[in-house]
Amino acid sequence: MKKIFITIITLTLILCSCSYEQAKIDTDELQVYTSFYAMYDFAKQIGGDKAQVHILCPPAEEPHDFEPTAQDMVNLSEADVFIYNGMGMEHWTDSVISSLDSNVSVVEASAYIKSTTENNDPHVWLNPDNAYDQMCAIADAFKKKDNKNADYYDTQLNIAKKKIDELNNKLDLAKQDFKTDKIVVPHEAYTHLCNRLGIEQMSVNKTDNSGDPTAKKIVEVENFIKENNIKYIFTEPLGIKDIIDSIANDTGAEILVLDPFGGNIDNKDYFTVMGENIDALKKALD
Repeated sequence: MKKIFITIITLTLILCSCSYEQAKIDTDELQVYTSFYAMYDFAKQIGGDKAQVHILCPPAEEPHDFEPTAQDMVNLSEADVFIYNGMGMEHWTDSVISSLDSNVSVVEASAYIKSTTENNDPHVWLNPDNAYDQMCAIADAFKKKDNKNADYYDTQLNIAKKKIDELNNKLDLAKQDFKTDKIVVPHEAYTHLCNRLGIEQMSVNKTDNSGDPTAKKIVEVENFIKENNIKYIFTEPLGIKDIIDSIANDTGAEILVLDPFGGNIDNKDYFTVMGENIDALKKALD
């Protein structure tokens, strides 16, 4: 039975590989693979209708916990470009990259950020300026791999830059109305956003969102909420919702959503999610 199972898996990978190769032959679009949703969205923003963008980590899955499958490796072997964030966000990339053919262009998007990174928090894209730097890195990779469409990718980047400028303006306007400067978040993902806004985060869980917080940590968070008279605490679309609910019940705080944009089950783009985040922050810090 075990030998039959292995044979079936092997045949499946071969057939999938052949099918994928045929799809690649039939299109002139750049074949792009991305690690998780933020990188997927940025690649879509730049690639437009000239790139076929794929995502490895399913949008409804926590990216910190993701492991690529054998099928993912088959698909990656046929990619033109592979984009990942880096800074430890994807713990699996070293082994994956080492197995890729030299024809695959690999982009570690966080390596192109101009500002200094803080606290080794990999969620750099939550500062719009960092997100733009990552989009620039993606555009450069696309232009090198698909030079005939270089002007198109530059146009897409310019469109994104205007949206980034609008987003920064919204952040600056929101900051003017903040009456407090402390937020409580599910995991330590908002360092770059908080530094951009001059506010402080108290996180329930670690940067990589692994495991459950200790009882001592939960007490610390609840005391922080009470001592600072915090009226709202944040939950996320993915993550430790039951613990956040418990803290809210213990402290009387209401719950709002703050999205780190690691996954997205509603297929929203970066600018939509960040706009919603700004609205949530304005309410929490009023």
